[in-house]
Amino acid sequence: MKSIEQPDTIKVYELVKQVGYVLSLVGNTTAVSNLGIGFYMTQQEAEHNRTIEILKNSAPQTYFHIFELEIPNIAKKSEV
Repeated sequence: MKSIEQPDTIKVYELVKQVGYVLSLVGNTTAVSNLGIGFYMTQQEAEHNRTIEILKNSAPQTYFHIFELEIPNIAKKSEV
């Protein structure tokens, strides 16, 4: 049996609200996530929350964007 290799990076998804030139992180504050407001572990979670935010928001010229971020995996030990 062989151990599963740890990835070098982890993908995280960020939901951003844009009103004019103002950008802010948005998301469900009651969701169980240790990443913080506006960050999600899966794209499906981010898309779901974007849909909720669009339905809640009626202001014109408001846009919601999802960005995929790759962050270093702190659990992976680097070979120095």
